[in-house]
Amino acid sequence: MIRLLRLPPRGRSGPWLIALGIALLLAIQPIWRDGVAVGIAGAIFLTMLAAARWELRWLPVLVLVAAGVILRLASWGVDASDVDDVTRAAILRFLGGLSPYGIGYMSSVPYGAGWPYGPVAIAWYLPSVNDPTIIEGIVSAVILVALAVRAGNGHPIGLAIYAVAPPLVLATVDGSNDTSAGLLILVALVVAGHRPRLGAGLLALAVAFKPYAAAWLPPLIALGGLPVLVAFAAVSVVAWAPVLFAWGIPRYLRSLALAEEAHLRAAYWSVAAIWDGLLPGGAPRFLETLRYGFAGLTAALGFRYVRLSRPTIDGVILAGTATFVVAQFGGYFGSYVYLGAIAPILCWRVDDWFGRLVVAAARGYQRVGRDRRRVRKASVTAPVPAPVAGRAWAAARSTNDGLDRARARARSTGDPAHGRPGGGRSGREHRGRAPGLGRLPGL
Repeated sequence: MIRLLRLPPRGRSGPWLIALGIALLLAIQPIWRDGVAVGIAGAIFLTMLAAARWELRWLPVLVLVAAGVILRLASWGVDASDVDDVTRAAILRFLGGLSPYGIGYMSSVPYGAGWPYGPVAIAWYLPSVNDPTIIEGIVSAVILVALAVRAGNGHPIGLAIYAVAPPLVLATVDGSNDTSAGLLILVALVVAGHRPRLGAGLLALAVAFKPYAAAWLPPLIALGGLPVLVAFAAVSVVAWAPVLFAWGIPRYLRSLALAEEAHLRAAYWSVAAIWDGLLPGGAPRFLETLRYGFAGLTAALGFRYVRLSRPTIDGVILAGTATFVVAQFGGYFGSYVYLGAIAPILCWRVDDWFGRLVVAAARGYQRVGRDRRRVRKASVTAPVPAPVAGRAWAAARSTNDGLDRARARARSTGDPAHGRPGGGRSGREHRGRAPGLGRLPGL
């Protein structure tokens, strides 16, 4: 217990200063209730002050995890998506022995949209059919804990972003299902970094939850080859079995078409929204179809990029994310909640990608502070060394004393080179002279 209460070593927690600075900027938002915003920003700021004085490890982790949980609980009930309502209706149809596909749901906003998600989503939300958002809250907590462990081991920036970024907080509680999709994509890609075929199977489950996870399949095939494709296909057959063998593919395609029609009613968080901002009402509807062509082109370029330039899991993540962004935001309709799907894997890797230089600079700053304290401490406790000039004068004095003793011995033995009887220069002329220096003043 005494060990736990002991103060950490003095020093600057450079990486944590950077991470907490990012968190502070993200936490100061007018969308939060004033008491929550001030309390969280104040806690982060005080932790920054502590990180500037001590080498911290787990205290900032606890602060950021608590901030993330508090923000999500404080925002609970902000209903901005109809996904949870449509999911509930689809599960109730499934429990009643009916197909959840091929019909428009009156609970959607606008009404008439289909349920375009895979069969895995039914099993995922079945434990909380009355309120699927509870599952999203639990999933968000799991991601926070995973990033917290990573932050405590030297990767703090990802946790700082995921804990308090407003779109990620709202995506947890607004009724969407992208937080769960983000967890499935995260697990699949982390596993694929070590075992590509197993990762491909997990990615197939993610696609059977929400099909946009297929954005990471082409680069993963480029990384692992044919075995990855075989593993993905095998798991996909099992995951999509209800659609393939019971409900029918045409009914599922009908649900996709109904969902697409609902998206064409308003431009939102997309290229079309930017277009309408510049020329109101001018964004063409065909952008929603055109985005699939651009996404396919991006996927092909990503495949080539991973195959030829970067055959690593990082290349897979980057190429898949580029395809995802084009597909989800490059058309007529998008949403901030889609960020919840890519945020977990990006936050998992952000410290390794961009944090290396930043963290190296922060650790250098930390070492400078530590070295300054060492110098200050040494200047107080250690004796002041003699100046270099003083050492030179001491050496010269020793040389002259040695010459005087040598001349005295020569005179006592009758050496003609040093004594008066034998000629040469007198002892008076030699006394006090060092070779090549002349007489040294003051000696």
